[in-house]
Amino acid sequence: MPASHRTPRARTLPRLAVTAATVALAAVACSSGGGHATGASSASSSRPSAQATAITATAATTATATTTATTAASAPVPNSAPSGKGAFLGPVRQIPVDGIKIGYRQFGSGPDLVMVMGDTGTMSDWTVDLLSRLGRHYHVTIFDNRGVGYTTDDTSVPDTIPLMADDTVGLIKALGLRHPALLGWSMGGEIGLTVAALHPGAISALVSTGGDLGGSQAINTPAAVAKELNSPRTTGPQLMDLLFPADATAARAAYIEQLGLIPPEKVGDETLLRQYQAGQAYESFEGTWDKLPASTVPMLITNGSLDKITQPGNASIITHRARHAERVMFPDAGHAMLVQDADRFVSLVTRFTKASGVA
Repeated sequence: MPASHRTPRARTLPRLAVTAATVALAAVACSSGGGHATGASSASSSRPSAQATAITATAATTATATTTATTAASAPVPNSAPSGKGAFLGPVRQIPVDGIKIGYRQFGSGPDLVMVMGDTGTMSDWTVDLLSRLGRHYHVTIFDNRGVGYTTDDTSVPDTIPLMADDTVGLIKALGLRHPALLGWSMGGEIGLTVAALHPGAISALVSTGGDLGGSQAINTPAAVAKELNSPRTTGPQLMDLLFPADATAARAAYIEQLGLIPPEKVGDETLLRQYQAGQAYESFEGTWDKLPASTVPMLITNGSLDKITQPGNASIITHRARHAERVMFPDAGHAMLVQDADRFVSLVTRFTKASGVA
């Protein structure tokens, strides 16, 4: 339907609501009933050719060496290294990218994987459990989008999804990463799709979960859900009801508990508004839709079948529009499917990147 007649986009990962959810940990953790865990899928046995493996290994070695040199030249943020279960993440570093400074962390070993967070979410909104699992297979880079947490902003220019895609590509270049895989969640998935469409040479593969293609082709968030997500009166438990299915009580309690393992970051009101406006502008941006069919980037498109925020039909739209896309649905999961069923998600990601010659 025309963008002018569509429901206003929701802030899919509003930081204020996530903060409220953290405060509500005790109430959610004490909810009765066990969590629902979907069955883990088996990893594919297919492996890249010996030539592809050799090329990938050489590229990974070169990229790691370049990254080490670049990281050494970037500025660490004092007192930003987590302790306890999150200690493996190390300190936040900042590096100049196109007129701003992007805050990032790097950890793990293997081929490069860059992770893009959703709307107003910060690096601390990834769970330690998911990050530690991915760090066993990849050299992972996580970062804050512009204006969020440790990343500065230039408020003289409008914030848009294409601009944040440019920032992502700029960070990849600044860190000396050579064709990393990219993983984006929610609005981060939309940023990833825009990178694949507008900058296909920058990445080797894309995993997009809970995103859409924007423009007139996207199926937007239902009006009632968008209203609840955007309301300052929405409580933590209400947000959890939107992120997780009703029977996933253990998964939602674990998610909130995980949020407390990494020091929280700040997101100001101006950034909340600017990212909301970026989401609104994406409604009328047709560039991702127009350019995606020409992209040769292999794509894994995932979504929870019970997702109340990003309508599951968007995964089919993306897959049919892209040339090299695989769609995998999580039948018993919602918007937070990648943390609700981390075993299956990480297994899918590693299988997909291996089949794509990345790992």
